[in-house]
Amino acid sequence: MTMTAQRPEVDVRRSGERFATKIDWLDSKHSFSFGRHSDPANTHHGVLLVNNDDVVRPGSGFETHPHRDMEIVTWVMTGSLVHQDSTGHSGVIYPGWPSA
Repeated sequence: MTMTAQRPEVDVRRSGERFATKIDWLDSKHSFSFGRHSDPANTHHGVLLVNNDDVVRPGSGFETHPHRDMEIVTWVMTGSLVHQDSTGHSGVIYPGWPSA
């Protein structure tokens, strides 16, 4: 059996080229098809389903909502973020956490 090497393909999407959602409390750039921005050719990268750069207005944020079969990873660059999930877990995330 002969194996053919596949060349990795890189699809560079600069911030200004990505879909965006801008509402009163959120300024978000989406790397993949997300919400009302539908692009069937850009739905995920392997097991990574969502990669958003979000700027959230202080004192606001997403309502508690369920996630199924996924892990949420958050990096806070400035300020702090309260994260509460539908299973009752809650905590504050800030730059350098948990090592700070």
